[in-house]
Amino acid sequence: MSFQKKETIKMETVDTIWEIKLLWDNQNKYWWNEVCADVVEIFGLPGDRFTSHPYHDCMLFRFKSKKDYQLCKILLSDKI
Repeated sequence: MSFQKKETIKMETVDTIWEIKLLWDNQNKYWWNEVCADVVEIFGLPGDRFTSHPYHDCMLFRFKSKKDYQLCKILLSDKI
């Protein structure tokens, strides 16, 4: 009888969150529709690659990967 040693693979999660903060700053409704549409068009609906969190003074987009964060920062660079 031979016994095999089972090895477990450890998956480490990184708790780093990359955030883009957009202030409301008297922006009109059309501007916000465009910003949200741009983000959803590239990254899909919130949940898998990012989450969005509206606050009284700003909107936060939190990305799960640094690559997506950087891409969104470039995408919204003229609006930030």
